[in-house]
Amino acid sequence: MKIGLIGINRYADYLNFACNLHAFAFQQYLTNRSYDATFVDYKPVHFENMDLREPAKFAEAKYRSTIAAKANSPAAVKQRNADARRWTEVAMGYRAPTEERKARYDKFEAFISENMGFTAEVYDSDLLEVEDPGIDCYICVTAVIWQPWLPDYSFDRGYMLGSKAFEGKPKIAYAPSRGARSDFEPESAKEFFNYLEDIDSISARERDFSQYIEENTGRTVPTVVDPVLLHDQEFWTKVAIPPPEQKYVLLYYVMERSTDTVAKAVEYAKAHSLTVVELSDRPLPHGKLTDPGVRHVPRYDVSAEEWLGYIAHADAVFTNSFHGCCFSLIFDTLFFVCRRNGNKVPNFLSEFSLTSQQFSPEDSVANLGDTVDFTRARTHLDNRRRQSEEFLLTALHEAEASTGTSSTADRSRLEARRREITYTTHFHSGALVNSSNTTAVGISENHQQGLKVKKLKSGALEYSTPGSINSNDGTGTMGPNLFQTPTHRLAGWTLRFRIDNRWFWLLNDGTVIHGDTKGADLDYRKMVLDDGGRIPHVPVNSVSSAVFVARWRKVYIETSKPSVKSKFVELKNKFSTR
Repeated sequence: MKIGLIGINRYADYLNFACNLHAFAFQQYLTNRSYDATFVDYKPVHFENMDLREPAKFAEAKYRSTIAAKANSPAAVKQRNADARRWTEVAMGYRAPTEERKARYDKFEAFISENMGFTAEVYDSDLLEVEDPGIDCYICVTAVIWQPWLPDYSFDRGYMLGSKAFEGKPKIAYAPSRGARSDFEPESAKEFFNYLEDIDSISARERDFSQYIEENTGRTVPTVVDPVLLHDQEFWTKVAIPPPEQKYVLLYYVMERSTDTVAKAVEYAKAHSLTVVELSDRPLPHGKLTDPGVRHVPRYDVSAEEWLGYIAHADAVFTNSFHGCCFSLIFDTLFFVCRRNGNKVPNFLSEFSLTSQQFSPEDSVANLGDTVDFTRARTHLDNRRRQSEEFLLTALHEAEASTGTSSTADRSRLEARRREITYTTHFHSGALVNSSNTTAVGISENHQQGLKVKKLKSGALEYSTPGSINSNDGTGTMGPNLFQTPTHRLAGWTLRFRIDNRWFWLLNDGTVIHGDTKGADLDYRKMVLDDGGRIPHVPVNSVSSAVFVARWRKVYIETSKPSVKSKFVELKNKFSTR
């Protein structure tokens, strides 16, 4: 049985150390037990092809597009300004350590190349609707993968194992998290639980999340440990690279504002005559360490293996990171964690009886202990590791037994769900332009009322009816056509639609294929729909919008004007009689 793993790894926007490490840990666990497991090289739906090696360029481009965007209300202006400030901060943060960032990225990719297995092709949520990677069983693997990516997207179908390529295959969820979110809004919750109906074995990383799922589905959802905790200290010591520094406090903070973490790390370092080694993603305004009374060593170029070494050999770790806590436990390293949004860190501390390691801003550094007894935590970790292994291995045994046994009822239910999809529709005049590159098609004023009409850069026209929604059940009807031209008549419509980020065309045989907005190389294969005819069902699990593109046939009009040839004959005869 070939297993496909899907999760956050090489496309994490901020080169998070833990993303590659928990992916590596899980794949290695399966490999050690003789399972054939490969990561699907998967770009999440919200990934915008950010240049992870030189992210400052991406952030600067986002800033320019943000300030150029129109804002038609005070609220929109406020949001635009906030977004502009955020992208300015990100760009400035990444611009400072440009060379260090390149080195860090190269080290991350080297780790992946040397230690992890990926599919040859890169997939996204669009391609997994139309291409099958040829895998027998799928597992979505840990981290914050089960959250809606609002406002632009809902849940990521790849992470939810809801893409069409996964249908009929055994599916397992190992340790997914919803992050700092509480219970989902009703509409999101409905979609979320629909996805879960098709997953055979489900676990969760945080207890409050597993309880939420249990209460709404009636299923048993065990809480399992993060994949990095499936391995012991001996395993990770072989991966870690010892640092050149000695006698230091490790400062590692992520994502949220971390002024409290920085302040306490500095205070602790001064009290114990230690250096502060900082391993954050980039210099952050709220994380600046400016106290001249402490030696500060910022490192923005370290690899995941070096990060592990810094945790293993630190005198103390100050962090707000869930995985910073996990590896401190693994290496028996004294650590302190500030308060943070969400339940990931509090759940971890409570689970392993380490709540005394969390501090508040008002706590005195003198009250922070110099040691921590991990005995009870290690014993509990051994038990939790065994329970997690039992869940995973049982799920894999059941998957092996069920491979290739997808029922007709399952397929019918999924097909019925596809027919419930609705999407907005637009009508495009097609590539009918005159010699001056202006559209040769118009819309009469009588028909323009109630329409949203826009002229495209290509010179074509596109119209839509605000609020008009088509159902993907195959019963909707086309048109009527509102375009007008004296030189051509409508020959039919072709259908271009977008799933999430890519455009696809409906073909003559009812299948779909990825193509650009013109799809010129596909013209002879496109399905042509009659004006006023039925709109066919599109066999995918999501359609965000559709465009019906007009096809035209030239009209040849009889004319009484003499042709050039007849004029020539007339002149020839005229002069020959003289």
